[in-house]
Amino acid sequence: MQSFASGDVFVGATLLNNPDDDHAGIGRIIQYDAELNEKGVLWVEGTTHLVYGLSFAPDGVLWASDPWSWVSIRVSPDGEQLPNRQFAQRAFSTVHFTADGDLWFTESLGGDNQPLPLTTRHPVLPGHETRLGDGGLYRYSPDGELLQSYFPEYHGGMSGSMAITHSVMSADQRVLIYVSETGPRLMRFDLEAGRQLPDLQNFEGQPGQMFFDLARAPGGRLLITRGDRVEILDEAGRELGLVPLEGFGWSVISDSPDGRLTYVANWFSGEVVRLDLETGAVTARTTIAPKCIAGVARFPGS
Repeated sequence: MQSFASGDVFVGATLLNNPDDDHAGIGRIIQYDAELNEKGVLWVEGTTHLVYGLSFAPDGVLWASDPWSWVSIRVSPDGEQLPNRQFAQRAFSTVHFTADGDLWFTESLGGDNQPLPLTTRHPVLPGHETRLGDGGLYRYSPDGELLQSYFPEYHGGMSGSMAITHSVMSADQRVLIYVSETGPRLMRFDLEAGRQLPDLQNFEGQPGQMFFDLARAPGGRLLITRGDRVEILDEAGRELGLVPLEGFGWSVISDSPDGRLTYVANWFSGEVVRLDLETGAVTARTTIAPKCIAGVARFPGS
């Protein structure tokens, strides 16, 4: 992997090579330029399954997670993997970095339901026989001290155990906005007051209405993947725009620092596209492999 440059795109695309586990394989993060020309590959050490939830810390370090092996992956801006960290024996999905220097981790699993339609199986929490997670939100100091924990509502998704799988913080960092992947609720939790807020959107009882991933754009706008489209909302849940996409499976999306271009990946086809949010045009495209992409992030640079 090369040193990070402004506009580079990073995709967590594990090389799935285990015939007995459809989410297991060799961890891989692929680096592209803004036009989706490949620049390098990092073969991740210390993971067992999907490389998930890519995000950048304020110092430019790329973070990701493996919710199966309970580790946080870190890659320095010079393209080198740093030692993995384990903050807890839990299936963390994403880490958020707040202005006070703390790290907020979201837990991707809650309850006891294994994903029975799949061949993968999640490890259970230490001391439990079946429990996969508590769907929690955990605040840590940079040196790994647990400072606070909350347990927001979650939906469960199609498997029943999806908790806080994808999330963003509000522009003022006071509210976590999140989904349980494949669930019908766009939920909110007040980080300052430690309480659940009303959903931004809720489509319970309406078949086919599912949320997948969400990302940020300037002005407090939210970019939401809905399988066959990207919806643009404000932080009050009002729809500002909609960009349809061909086919179904568009489930992962990057932040859009400029408010116009974002990168979206399709779980089923393995495609990654650069999407113009104003015109709806796909302006760059690449294909990796089916059912391996679990995170995409765009490096903002200086």
